[in-house]
Amino acid sequence: MNSSTEILFYTGQIISALSTFIILIASIILFIKKRTLATWLILIGSVLVILTSVTSLVIRVFASAESVGTLLLTQGISIIIQNVSYLIFSVGLIILVVSEFSKK
Repeated sequence: MNSSTEILFYTGQIISALSTFIILIASIILFIKKRTLATWLILIGSVLVILTSVTSLVIRVFASAESVGTLLLTQGISIIIQNVSYLIFSVGLIILVVSEFSKK
C-alpha cells in the first residue's frame, strides 16, 4: 500500500474509534439519567462493542501467526460476537424509543 491509501485506512479507523467512544459516553450519560431495561441494554451493548473490538484486534495478531485458516476463523467468530453486541444495543434503543414516545 502506498502512503495515501494508508492514510485513508487510518483515518477511517480513527473516525470509527472516536464515534464508538462518543456512543459509549452517551450511553453512560443516558444510563445515569434513567435506569430502565432499555438503558441497561444500550449500555451493555455499547461496552460489549468496545470490548469485542479491542479483543478482536489482539486475537487477530496471535491468529495471524498461526495460519490463514485460523485467522479467517477468528475473524468470523469475532464479527459474529461484535454484531451480537450491536444487536443488544439496537434492541435497547428500540425499547427506549417505543417506551418514551408511545402514545399515552
